[in-house]
Amino acid sequence: MAIYAKENNLLELEGWKKFARLANWQKKRLRMANQAKLQSFCTAPMYQFGILIPCNHKHAMELDQLHGNSLWRESELTELDSINEYNTFQDVGKGMTPKGYKKI
Repeated sequence: MAIYAKENNLLELEGWKKFARLANWQKKRLRMANQAKLQSFCTAPMYQFGILIPCNHKHAMELDQLHGNSLWRESELTELDSINEYNTFQDVGKGMTPKGYKKI
């Protein structure tokens, strides 16, 4: 009702004045509701194909222990091995920029 009254310029009329305070808080309430939705979305467990996806290394190790296997640990090792095999990262020293690159 408050939103309707604000959109139709009714807040100054008798009987609608009680909604003026609510209408002024509309933006803040919508922003707070969106933030609450984002918070629950970010912290909710994520599943893919019916499997719980860990959010970090510690969570992956807890899942391995819970299920009595080492599938997440093996997948981490496989990923690290492939990163090392393809020389994905090269250490050029602290504060140094590789040749052909510009520091921005």
